[in-house]
Amino acid sequence: MKTKKVTITHIAEAMGLSPVSISRALGNQPGISSELKEAVVKKAAEMGYIKPKKHTPARILVLHQKPYSHDNSNFSFMVQGIELALQKAESDYSIEFVDKENQNKLILPYRLSRGFKFDGVILIGRFNLEYAAFIHQQIPNLIFYTGYSPAYDYDSVWFSFLNAGYKQCKYLLDRGHRRIAFLSDPSAYRNKEKKTGITSALEDYGVPVDDELFLSRGGELPAKLSALQAEGRLPSAFICDHDFTAVELLRILQEQGIKVPGDVSVLSSGNTEVSAFSLPALTTMDLNIDYSCRTVVATLLKRMAEPGKPAENIAILSTLVERDSVREL
Repeated sequence: MKTKKVTITHIAEAMGLSPVSISRALGNQPGISSELKEAVVKKAAEMGYIKPKKHTPARILVLHQKPYSHDNSNFSFMVQGIELALQKAESDYSIEFVDKENQNKLILPYRLSRGFKFDGVILIGRFNLEYAAFIHQQIPNLIFYTGYSPAYDYDSVWFSFLNAGYKQCKYLLDRGHRRIAFLSDPSAYRNKEKKTGITSALEDYGVPVDDELFLSRGGELPAKLSALQAEGRLPSAFICDHDFTAVELLRILQEQGIKVPGDVSVLSSGNTEVSAFSLPALTTMDLNIDYSCRTVVATLLKRMAEPGKPAENIAILSTLVERDSVREL
């Protein structure tokens, strides 16, 4: 038979006192006589009262490095989202910037170097594996947020660029586009994933994959686009790896007299502030950052509660945001 848990209210009823008086006596607070405190403590022990343990908030260190070469407004949203999620989880946290040089030299973050102890760490962005292992030696529970690499053997939350690429390409195919280009930095792992998603959609629709249409960002792009236009082989649509890439593409196309979406359509990713204010406003993919931040914190807390569990790689799906930069053929 299960024993009923004894509470402060039960003790108050047994002694004919108020629960507030019992609570103050058990907490050794002022305003209660020493005789009454002694009587309350004795009665509580007789009744089998067990004082609840105080909740100790998790102590979390958040480390980030410089975002991309241009100002990425989503980066600040990610940091703010992580902060809000940690606050809702009632965690104590510190946020620090760690540059590449300190990573390469295996220099501890400031608070760790000053002897602060943490239960978990969130790494935002692409940290090198040696530094991640170095931090993991200091803090047992670690999770990556973005900056995913298949070399990671840690918990991680990032964005499914494979799904985004497929979804973007399918969106264009459903609107009659068949000559679809992908403009990106091909060396980035996320863009390798997105390329796979794009080619998968093309194959599912029976559209031949044209390697010529996988274009690199950079100084040679204007000449490449000019040559394609002169040869009558300009793509009818461009998928860009990021909103900033799309805005730069819009500028180049405008300089060459190519209208968007009249002559070509442009589809991007990120749903940053610039995507809504460009001309035309960009159809893009929203990353669902708020949800991903909550997932990061929940997954880290889960790791802290169950240290021996297998590592998880959680890929958040993006949501299409339709605006003015894509037309139906």
